[in-house]
Amino acid sequence: MGLTLDYDKDVWMRLQEETRPVVVYGTGNGADKLLDVLDSYGITISDIFVSDTFYRERVFRGHHCLRYSDICQKYEDCVVLIGFAIFREELLNFIKEMQNRFTVLAPEVPVFGTDVFTLDHLTTYREEINTVYDALADKQSKDVFEAVLRYRLTGDVRYLFDCQTDRQEVFDHLIRLGPEEHYVDLGAYRGDTIEEFLTETGGHCSSVIALEPDQKNFSKCLEYVSTLPEDLQSRIHVYPLASWSHKTTLAFDGGGGRNSSLNTGSCSVDTTDLDSLLNGAPATYIKMDVEGAEAETLTGLKATLAAYRPALAVSAYHRTNDLILLPLQLLKLQPNYKLYLRHHPYIPAWETNYYAL
Repeated sequence: MGLTLDYDKDVWMRLQEETRPVVVYGTGNGADKLLDVLDSYGITISDIFVSDTFYRERVFRGHHCLRYSDICQKYEDCVVLIGFAIFREELLNFIKEMQNRFTVLAPEVPVFGTDVFTLDHLTTYREEINTVYDALADKQSKDVFEAVLRYRLTGDVRYLFDCQTDRQEVFDHLIRLGPEEHYVDLGAYRGDTIEEFLTETGGHCSSVIALEPDQKNFSKCLEYVSTLPEDLQSRIHVYPLASWSHKTTLAFDGGGGRNSSLNTGSCSVDTTDLDSLLNGAPATYIKMDVEGAEAETLTGLKATLAAYRPALAVSAYHRTNDLILLPLQLLKLQPNYKLYLRHHPYIPAWETNYYAL
């Protein structure tokens, strides 16, 4: 069957032709990346603003920052580009309110790399897109896949609002966890996803193996584990390692945030493949949020997939082509998986994950 996406322009092409004022919402790293892309396309912005409650007088990229209320007074009509990541409910609701007044877009800039999604990607990867679409296991997954692609082509956040579901829906309807799971948490951050896992299992498990390469996050994760009952602590092992296709040492950009990444930065970190780390030990559920190293991580767990076919949760948004290429790699490694796709509340299309069962 395949998927029909008939577009003759992408968001960047439309912004080049835009006659209304274009303004950017945000002044952080995300806005910096967005402005770099806009500059590369020769797209000029009129203003930069922040929420009224976060306003302080400053200059950002040559623009005196305004409040949102200033934008409302200055413009009858304009195009607002979101320049930062949003996941808190109050901010998502604020964006919905903003849509009642202005055209609101969130052109997607990848978390890692500089290869933004364009109309050319739709042409280049047409066959792969259709293969993934046809392979998805339910209608909801197909709808999410289509909505995310349409969002990426248009920047229109309404596509994301229309397809989002809460993370709990996954545990209620897809991955039903029991008390005897062998959980592997790749990218454990500060222990929040271990806590999520234990909540779903009623505080029980057979084992937990967790990797967190960032030293600050690793320490916080250990602190969280230390608060658990002693018998549970003895079954949880946290390693200061990065997930990769094999054991090596790579450059690393840490700092305690969520976007620590390999092959960048001035620090270094030891890596491991999961097959070597487990050494034949069982895994029943693997969560993979490894900041752009998902493809390499899949390569390094081939034996584990073959032996145990664990349920998988794989992030599909760190690199531009992850949404298209990761499921093909996964199905090549383990063709018997049923593959589902969900987008959880987030702008841009972060927290878009594949779930393999």
